[in-house]
Amino acid sequence: MRLLAAGLLFLGVAALSASCGTGQTGIAKQGDISQGKQLFVSKCGSCHRLADAGTPGTIGPDLDGALAGARAQHFRLSTIRQVVYDQIYHAADPMPRKLVTGADAEAVASYVASVAGTGAARQGAAPTITGAATGGGGAPAATGAKLYQSLGCSACHSLTGAKGTGPTFKGLYGSQVQLSNGQTATADDAYLLESILDPNKQIVKGFAKGIMSAAIAPGSVPEARAKALVAFIKSKK
Repeated sequence: MRLLAAGLLFLGVAALSASCGTGQTGIAKQGDISQGKQLFVSKCGSCHRLADAGTPGTIGPDLDGALAGARAQHFRLSTIRQVVYDQIYHAADPMPRKLVTGADAEAVASYVASVAGTGAARQGAAPTITGAATGGGGAPAATGAKLYQSLGCSACHSLTGAKGTGPTFKGLYGSQVQLSNGQTATADDAYLLESILDPNKQIVKGFAKGIMSAAIAPGSVPEARAKALVAFIKSKK
């Protein structure tokens, strides 16, 4: 996963099937929601806050906030379930990979998909698009702010500095980004534009390759829209 990993929320059965053999986990089946809640509380709740489960975790993302955008935009439960399932198998440090597997992973993913985004969130909730949300930057940034919501970026990328499924956009522009190949890149206009147009070009350290591109194929975002998103990210100081 790398910049704009919120594209995960567009994963469907066809995209996942096509990506088999490239690091994906396969299609998550509907699991036992009751069992999934018990497993979530015992294995995940110490790190993740989720209102329905009554868990107060602060180490990992607030799942009500992280998935609020997907819920508000009426993504299919099967899509959200797949996102959670893939995150269990492709977790980034400090979350251990494969904390649960097989039917247990499907149960946890099914439970989280059924309730995440329905409770009050403390972090990561999708913002309302207002002048404050655009953060200035003129018309391109305002357009990018709308795309931030409509493309699902808000589900994984906070504007507050809070940790989410993907990197926060606050302070991202101009920062030094550690890549999986050991190199460092500056998150300037060229880097951010490339990250949107070709998600697999440079992979951020700690994230898996091919997850975003399974949902948003390289080149599928028109360059004009990608530049508007860059303007929006640039405005989030």
